[in-house]
Amino acid sequence: MVIQRWQSVFLLIAAILMGIYSFSPIAAVTVADTTSEVSMLGSGENGYMWGFFGISLLTTLLALVTIFRYKALKQQKMLCRVGGGITAALTVSLMIVLYNLECDVLSVKMTNLMPIISIFMFYFADRGISKDIKILSSYDRIR
Repeated sequence: MVIQRWQSVFLLIAAILMGIYSFSPIAAVTVADTTSEVSMLGSGENGYMWGFFGISLLTTLLALVTIFRYKALKQQKMLCRVGGGITAALTVSLMIVLYNLECDVLSVKMTNLMPIISIFMFYFADRGISKDIKILSSYDRIR
């Protein structure tokens, strides 16, 4: 069925972006002339970032599962909204944690745009699914 093409592309882009974001450095922290990168795979003093890593991978998996739920459009639409909400919550909470780090200089990386773009991809997929629901319900009225 051709109807699902664009939603699948948007969801695949969101999954790829969140997958890359999970393994990328998200900030550079300078403390006493020592610079280190902060990523969600942090260890030692950044050990609390594992939760963010798990949520990021969960969002990636959710986007991939949503692609294959094309026969249940209402469920697919709900999964898109949940994925976008989880991504937004992850982004906001991660930025709060980063800005509360005790350091001399905090340099946020451009990779932090990936979840924001992924939120838009979830939104565009949700809009496309809504259009599909509308088209399919109009076919049902004709019958």
